[in-house]
Parts: sequence; C-alpha cells; structure tokens
Amino acid sequence: MPSKDKATRTATRTRPAWYRRLWSAVSLVILFAVVEYVVLPKLALARESLHRVSELNPAWLILAVALEAGSLVCYSLFSRALLGKDHLPFSWILRSDLTGYGVSHVVPGGAATATALRFRLLVMGGAQPANVTATVTAEAIGSPLALALLAWLTSIPAVFLREASTAYLVGFLIGLGVIVCTFLGDRGSSSLEHLAARLLRAILGRLPQRVRPWISTVARRLRDVVADPEVRKAFLIWATLNWLLDAAVLWTFLAAFGERVHPIAVLIAYCAANLAAVVPLTPGGIGVVEGIAVSSLIGFGVDGQAALLAVLSWRLLQFWAPVPLAGLCYLSLRAQGALTPAKQT
Repeated sequence: MPSKDKATRTATRTRPAWYRRLWSAVSLVILFAVVEYVVLPKLALARESLHRVSELNPAWLILAVALEAGSLVCYSLFSRALLGKDHLPFSWILRSDLTGYGVSHVVPGGAATATALRFRLLVMGGAQPANVTATVTAEAIGSPLALALLAWLTSIPAVFLREASTAYLVGFLIGLGVIVCTFLGDRGSSSLEHLAARLLRAILGRLPQRVRPWISTVARRLRDVVADPEVRKAFLIWATLNWLLDAAVLWTFLAAFGERVHPIAVLIAYCAANLAAVVPLTPGGIGVVEGIAVSSLIGFGVDGQAALLAVLSWRLLQFWAPVPLAGLCYLSLRAQGALTPAKQT
C-alpha cells in the first residue's frame, strides 16, 4: 500500500502548477467568450420573442413532457440492466436516478456529489456496493459513449445533405478511423492490427502520466461491459434511447414554435451541444449548451427567435424541471428506507 500511495503522489506531481493555472485561465477565457458573444446576445433576443410563448399549443408541451419522462425512464432501465443480479424494485432505481440527476444540477461538486448520493441510495435499497460501483462506472462511460456514437452515426446522412460542409465528412472519417483502429488494436493478430495497436499505445504514451491509470481502468471496464451480451444490448437500446428521446424533446419544441426542422439537423445541434458540455466549464454546461444549440440551429436556417425559445424550453424541462422532482424522490426513498426495518422486525 505505501508504494501505491507513493506512486499516486508521484503521478500527481508530474503535472506542474503552471499547467493547472494555465488550464484555469484558459477555461475562464473560454467561459467569458461564451457568455459575452453567445449567451448575452441570445438573452437579448429572448426578451424580444417572449410574446410567442403565449401562442404555444398545450398539446406540444404534453408531448414534450412525455418524451422527457421516457428519456429518464430509459436511463433507469439502463441502470437496472447494469445492476444485473441485484433485483431492486424499478421504482427504487428510478427515484434514485432522478435524485442524483436533480442534485447534480444544483449542488457544488455536481456529478461527484450526485454520484455519492445515488450510490448510498442504491445500497440502501439492497444493491451490493461492488455492483453499484461497477454500474456507476459503466454508466459514466456508456452514456457519453452512446452520445458520441449517435453523433458519429448522424454524420453519415449529414454528409449527403444538401449544402453539407466538409466538417461532417471529416468528423465521419475521424470516427471511422477511431473505430477501425480500436477494433484492430483489440484483435492484434495481423500486421495491420499490430500497427493499429502500436498506434493506440503511442497515443496513450503521449498523454499525461496522471491520466493513464484512469484511462486504463476505463478501458478495462468498457471491455467488460462490451463482453456481456445483456449489458451490450442495454447499452445499444436504453442508453441510446435516453439521448434520442431527449433530442426529440428539442424537435418537439421547435415544431411547437412553427419550425419543422429536419431530424438530422436537430440531432447534429443536439449532439454538438451535449458533447461540448462534457468539458466542465460551467455547472451542467449552463450557457454553453444553450449557446451552441441555438447557434447550430440558426446555422441550419432555423428562425432565431424560434430556435432560442425552443432551446430554452427544452433546457427548462430537461435541466430544471427534475430538480423539485428529485427532492420529492429523495424524501420518498428516505421515508421508505426508514419504514423497511420496522416491517422486517
């Protein structure tokens, strides 16, 4: 154990203090640029278009709520599949996921705090700690991976769209190259596959020493996840549906404000905005997601006011609406957990 702790401290010291200060400064500059040139102009446009909210057909809002609820349910179905042998009631898993989802939007530490709370709730419900740890790790990998795969698949028809830019072709080719190299590098039997494996090792060798153990752990866990047919099926179905239904909410609000946008264009804007949120510049990507989504939709010819209102409505339903629901779910879980021992005795 002491040698492991020493190695950890050595790996931590490999990244100099100036590097961390430089990264913080770059993050602040990027955040300021996003707020100054993307968010504030959009807020000014929002004030000019608020009158259109009163014209919204309630049927569209009901459909959007149903789609968002379906998206959250799909994520919990993904959690249930990953938990495997721990037969927790689905209602308990759903409420635990909703609690973590809502908490991640309002508390400092966001995802880390929500993960710790969700871990405790799932264990309290009867799941084994080791299974919960594996589930949380697989979800942290599988959910963004499903989004990246969705973005890559979206680039295929985007290449053939009229007036499509070369960026789609470049993105498609890069994604194809990564998939081919990963597949060949994993097999490693022919000379071409050995070359792909060496290429992947060379790329890993250029990464900072501090992140290499984490990447190796992620790779091993991802390999275990992909090796399980049931988990692979859950990843392809529930994790992907979680993103697709959420993207459908954005399309629904666009249609509600009179813009029948091609689904491929909506998916491109949606994936770009959510992939950008992976970089932790702001909590939950606030400002970044909205700015990129609105700008992307306007680039596809969507009316500026409609794009802004649709994105803000989508984020209100997707990001902020689960917060009070998370509080109710947490209280119900605590109450049920307190009553369970009494029933058993």
